[in-house]
Amino acid sequence: MLVLKIAALALVTGLLVLTLKKDQPAFAFLVSAGSAGAVLALAAQQMQPVLDLVETLSRYAGGQSAGCILRVLGIALIAQFAADLCRESGLAAAANAAELGGRALALLQALPLFQSLVDSLLHFLQ
Repeated sequence: MLVLKIAALALVTGLLVLTLKKDQPAFAFLVSAGSAGAVLALAAQQMQPVLDLVETLSRYAGGQSAGCILRVLGIALIAQFAADLCRESGLAAAANAAELGGRALALLQALPLFQSLVDSLLHFLQ
């Protein structure tokens, strides 16, 4: 039933944005950004069982790889959200910068995982 709430929110937001866009474009952007934030908050509330499962699996696997992957996914989602908001407001250069920054930060967070992979490969080859 959550998907129906999200769909209703998106429909109402779309109608409001279309109505406000010609007369008050700044308010239209604020309505759009607020709606996107609300949907993001609804989705984040539903992620707790997935996070619990990943934590359980990482304890069985014994390592920090699951935490690293979650950080990278979080960075990717936040960077995409920021880029979409920038595109919505007509700031294509800022959107590209947000995506590039997100990619760089994701790569930086993934370095320990890459190091672990290389160490495992070298240990296997010896």
